[in-house]
Amino acid sequence: MRVVEVAQPPATDAVEATVALARDAESTTGVPALSDHLRLELAAGGSDQPPLLVRVSEGGRSLAAAVIGAANDTSVLEVVVSPDVDDPVEVRDDVAETAIDVHRQRGGGPVVWWLDDPGDHDHQVAARSGLVPTRELFEMRRPLPHPERAVVATRAFVPGQDDEAWLGVNNRAFASHGEQGGWTADTLALRMAEPWFDPAGFRVFEDDGRVVAFCWTKLHTDAEPVVGEIYVIAVDPDAHGRGLGKQLTLAGLDSISDRGVTVANLYVDADNAAAVGLYRRLGFDVHRRRVAFGETADG
Repeated sequence: MRVVEVAQPPATDAVEATVALARDAESTTGVPALSDHLRLELAAGGSDQPPLLVRVSEGGRSLAAAVIGAANDTSVLEVVVSPDVDDPVEVRDDVAETAIDVHRQRGGGPVVWWLDDPGDHDHQVAARSGLVPTRELFEMRRPLPHPERAVVATRAFVPGQDDEAWLGVNNRAFASHGEQGGWTADTLALRMAEPWFDPAGFRVFEDDGRVVAFCWTKLHTDAEPVVGEIYVIAVDPDAHGRGLGKQLTLAGLDSISDRGVTVANLYVDADNAAAVGLYRRLGFDVHRRRVAFGETADG
């Protein structure tokens, strides 16, 4: 018999089971099953608005989980389904719709559901909950090493020294971004406490002693082959027009390939024509589409 559990905030054992489920799914599909943002929200328990967790289990075995966590002026939904489930789409749909209903009943406000390479069925299921496509991301990949190396000098991020300056650049660059904007010292500290964090792979560019651009990389060592991600990259708005976007991308790729990794990836908004064009010129191709289904202004 399948059991549905709803918790907000979730208990430690439920969080651990959900993270383990996501890890198993990722090892099977090769695709991250739960974003860093929501996984860390689960681990930290949230702040003013704790994350909502809806779990489906059977005989003590986790089958699926839906997580809704806060992100600036909205809430983000992601769903993880066990690769061993016989009816994964049906289970995903049920747990997602349950989570959305509970979230709304509790006055949670607007919600955004991220889906990978959605087809007609996904659009129909999202529409049942009043959600329509509002944003699209490309996951882009390319082989390494890149034939061109960065010509600007960067240095490693220094925890405790660069935090405040980096937060300023990040939050100015991503002022209107749902997940990356509005970071605090605590948000940064959670990432730096992760086992994958490597300050040597967090490249910073200074101008007259001031941080004006950066490229933060992350190695997915559980993937086969290992994938090096350009995790976050940005240029301070005051320093636009100097070609720093390309140079910091190359600096990140240099950092990844210098550690022996042969595949790089990144995520970019599909409608950011300038960035997509830059990455295509650097040899990246679209590997996967992620579509955000959100509520309309009158919904």
